Amino acid sequence: MGHGTAQTEPVHVVQHLDVLESWVLQKVGSTDYQRIKILTGCGQSMQPTIQDQDLVFVDTAQRFIDMPGIYVLNVCGRLLLKRALILSTGTLVLKSDNSTEFPDEEHIDLKTAGDSVNIAGRVKGWWTLRQG
Repeated sequence: MGHGTAQTEPVHVVQHLDVLESWVLQKVGSTDYQRIKILTGCGQSMQPTIQDQDLVFVDTAQRFIDMPGIYVLNVCGRLLLKRALILSTGTLVLKSDNSTEFPDEEHIDLKTAGDSVNIAGRVKGWWTLRQG
């Protein structure tokens, strides 16, 4: 999350997670398990919505931004988990939910961005593990 994660550290990968198909349909909105990938959120930029180390469910079939929401994007080699929307001018706006620590918004002109911006998927949900 934060200002983006360059792949310099080992990526935490959930290789397999068994859940009921009915749960996936109800909570994630899809029964096609092959299009849902699970990432581990890193950092505080999306707090209080998504916490550091939350498991984030991403619909990788959604490779475009059709409505405001939380997306996983690759921007110039930085993997970002951000709230995103596209203005009528064709400008992509990326912002963090934690505006106290991360007040800046990124504005990217999609007309000139070329291949430097790729949508990896839309966040459909997340799990926060709370220890007792």
